[in-house]
Amino acid sequence: MKYLLYIMIVVCLFSCKKETVETYQGKDGVSFFAYTFELLHTTAVRNYSFALQATQKQRDTLFIPMRITGKLTDQPRTVLLKTAQGTTATAGVDFELKEFTVPIGASKFNYPLILLNSAGMAKNVYRIVLEPAETKDFILGTLGQTPRTTTAQPEENFRYLKVDVTSQYIEPAYWIYLLQDFGEFSAVKYKFMVKTLGITDFNYDKIGSDGLLNFPVTLRNALAAYEAANGPLLDENGQEISFP
Repeated sequence: MKYLLYIMIVVCLFSCKKETVETYQGKDGVSFFAYTFELLHTTAVRNYSFALQATQKQRDTLFIPMRITGKLTDQPRTVLLKTAQGTTATAGVDFELKEFTVPIGASKFNYPLILLNSAGMAKNVYRIVLEPAETKDFILGTLGQTPRTTTAQPEENFRYLKVDVTSQYIEPAYWIYLLQDFGEFSAVKYKFMVKTLGITDFNYDKIGSDGLLNFPVTLRNALAAYEAANGPLLDENGQEISFP
């Protein structure tokens, strides 16, 4: 009986075919991506203002995270973006889209969107709606949320990305985290803060816990001195400015 069992095992081993390992065969794709907790998905809008920069600029670069779907390669490949419906900015006047060479072996990279400080931005906020353009190297990549692993936060791949650009004082995306310490945003308040403190970026990464603790005190004192000399400081909507 044991000899029969041995023969059957040998026959099974020799009759089994080697299983074929499937590999990705489609054309490689590219898409925008963001970590889910950042809430920078396809419906979110990124804001940029030349007025909020530390130095006066006529052009600047906004780096946009992108991801490749498919195989990595040791050959240079190019990515190009194009405008989509909803764009009010003018190419060559308010922004530039140039072909970008992806670093060899990279699965993620930052596309450089060039923003131009045009005359119209002094009174207008222009929107740029972007999507990946098909090139000889890439098509639109896989979209949707990637599951969280033990080493990474969940991420989302998306097709469209919106950027609002101006040279006016507009509310930064991070202001939601400053409400408790600085109060509601207004352009006049922001200008007052810049003039008083001598900085233009109030992101927590820049000012830290010391800034959150000390800046409101400095601003309240400066505002009290202004009001003593000039009366209440009103914002662009006629509301009296205050700091918590």
